[in-house]
Amino acid sequence: MSIDIVNLLETIAGLAAGAVALLAVYRSLTIGKSLVTRIYRTRAYWLAVLMIIYAAFALDGLFPTNTALESDISDILFSLFLFALLVFIDSNVAVAREIDFFHRDILHWRTARSPLFAAIVAGTVIGIGVTIVVKNPTSGFAAYALVGYFILLGVAFAYSGAAMFVIARRTYDRTMKKFVKMLGFAILSYVLYLTLFIPLDAIYPHLGDVVTDFIAVAAAYFFYNSAMSLSFVGSIVKESAQ
Repeated sequence: MSIDIVNLLETIAGLAAGAVALLAVYRSLTIGKSLVTRIYRTRAYWLAVLMIIYAAFALDGLFPTNTALESDISDILFSLFLFALLVFIDSNVAVAREIDFFHRDILHWRTARSPLFAAIVAGTVIGIGVTIVVKNPTSGFAAYALVGYFILLGVAFAYSGAAMFVIARRTYDRTMKKFVKMLGFAILSYVLYLTLFIPLDAIYPHLGDVVTDFIAVAAAYFFYNSAMSLSFVGSIVKESAQ
């Protein structure tokens, strides 16, 4: 696959992911304004913040300058999104436990949350450190360290995505059920984005980059659908106010 085709496909995927994410921002903010219930309104605004970061990261890659500053901005946006997503997941688990009649824990989240946060924060610091200190992080020990880092992220967020599906199965709140289900699909899509490039690039150079860039579009689409799942509540509120 020629580098020109790779660049074209990555540009198309980046534009699509950024556009869908920005649309999700708009929908989240407009829906959030119409919501009276604090739980749903907070979900909408949290999602808007997440999608702003997501769109910034997707669009930032479309204007490569091959400078240290551009690389630093991408690293910051990537790390910020990871941490914000984990905080958002933790918030959804807390809300699900609050509205559950028996206040049941979800996949032992109370025990797992601290190790998850620690692993992602420490792994991100080490990953960024490797890319800064090592001149060629794609070879030798640095390459294995980065692969291990992305596998760690994949495991952590796969567990988080599974927690969303458990919430969807347990809750009787139809809006929350649909919201966390779409969020779960978005998280698992993001897991594929983080990890699938490892085996694909081993099979064929740049294949993993292209495929995962389009998976990022799918993840943005599921995030958008999670925002739209709250529109039903917003429409009810508007009708009752008329």
